Amino acid sequence: LFWPFGLFGLAYPAIAFLNIFFVLSWILRKRWFFILSLVGLAFTYPQLKSQISFPFLHQPTAATPDLRVMSYNVRNFDLYNWSKNNASRKSMMDTIVKANPDILFLQEFYSDQDKFNNIKYLDSLGYHYHAKAIEITRRNETMMWGVALFSKYPIINSDELVRQTTPSPFGKFYNRGVYADIKINNQIIRFICVHLQSIYFGSEDYNAIEEIKEDRPSKLSKYLPIVKKLGKAYRQRGIQTAELTSFIDNSPYPIILGGDFNDTPSSFAYQQVNELLDDSFIKKGKGIGSTYNGIIPFLRIDYIFTDKKFTCTHYQKIKNLNSDHFPIIADIILNNK
Repeated sequence: LFWPFGLFGLAYPAIAFLNIFFVLSWILRKRWFFILSLVGLAFTYPQLKSQISFPFLHQPTAATPDLRVMSYNVRNFDLYNWSKNNASRKSMMDTIVKANPDILFLQEFYSDQDKFNNIKYLDSLGYHYHAKAIEITRRNETMMWGVALFSKYPIINSDELVRQTTPSPFGKFYNRGVYADIKINNQIIRFICVHLQSIYFGSEDYNAIEEIKEDRPSKLSKYLPIVKKLGKAYRQRGIQTAELTSFIDNSPYPIILGGDFNDTPSSFAYQQVNELLDDSFIKKGKGIGSTYNGIIPFLRIDYIFTDKKFTCTHYQKIKNLNSDHFPIIADIILNNK
């Protein structure tokens, strides 16, 4: 309802760690001022506990997982970096082969019917079943961009969801999510892959962010377009989150969700989904778990959520640098077999 709070969410990790520093500093200096920072941290505890995963707090699980899922924003398999595309694409596919997930969530997926037929290639790797939400097509629909879900298990039912209510830069009102119902170990699970609203930063925006990082800011007017784009994206993600959480709430089957939220754990989108599902990073990850490989460091914006009756036994971020997102994987026990 009030998108500017989202800006504080972006800055929250830095603010939180600064307050932790002050708490320790004032305690060592035997000053009561530490109470101020401690109270601030206490008020934001729900956000703080979603930012950091402490391995020593995890419950050990020796059971063998039933399922491995992977979520990966592949940035069109580096399509536009023409001179290095083959190497980048091969490296990403090699990462998928090595991780060997049963279910694969891909955002910014690209495929064509000629040189980069990634649907056909993934089929050759054993992913014989897929569902997709096509965002853009070109050349008489022989080229497609969008969100895709690949499975080694047969898909019973699938459809698109999370429709964009404002036009993309291409003037399209496309869907940014897809779901598939899949039967595994005698139970049907609903898998959801989403790519929530992008901010659509341009080169001038990234240059302005770089200036801030290098402590050489220029005129304030240069940064206003950044704030406007953030505001537009926050509002759109709010609408998409309402649709997504309603869809989860009304699902007849347990949920496993993977995707690029374009938003941090302090965000409205994350907090709403996290009330309904478990964040696999918090259950089995470690540290801050940043997943964005871009100009803004320490951002965790890619997630794998599971139904609360399932158990996550392992979470891992894979440091493949060929996209601006790192792939993440989670191993899961389906408790109610």
